[in-house]
Amino acid sequence: MFIGHLPGAYLFFRTAAPGVDKLAFTAAMIGALAPDLDMLWFYLVDSRAHHHHAYLTHRPILWVGIVLAGLMLRLRMPRAGIVLIFFGAGGVVHMALDSIVGEIAWGWPLLDASHPLVTVQATHSHWILSFLNHWTFAVEIAITVLALIVWRRRRRPIPHPE
Repeated sequence: MFIGHLPGAYLFFRTAAPGVDKLAFTAAMIGALAPDLDMLWFYLVDSRAHHHHAYLTHRPILWVGIVLAGLMLRLRMPRAGIVLIFFGAGGVVHMALDSIVGEIAWGWPLLDASHPLVTVQATHSHWILSFLNHWTFAVEIAITVLALIVWRRRRRPIPHPE
């Protein structure tokens, strides 16, 4: 996914948790972007030696663990627990979206196997061009447009009958 993480998570959480408060919703949106913070390490430290999907931030067990920690925290600190649950759930949504064309090791640490649902063939001189010209990018654009439509409609005031 190049552009679809935030719009995809927006649609998911607007549908799955329509009444959630702003803080928890914001945590979910940050969680949906957080796994790609590893790109800083990828470019600035690792010199692109390993694909960023191999880093811990792209291991579903991390995000499921955050959700479970939120469930436990909720017993003592309900509001903080809910925020942590939504943050972790945002990361899980990110993992699910990356699994479409990316290699995510869902069974790690027990299994290292990772297979995308769809393989993007190298059809252009640069891998980014291959992704941008693949049909899955059209799906990302559709998700983004749909999210913009939903966001726009939610912002419109509801007219009151006279």
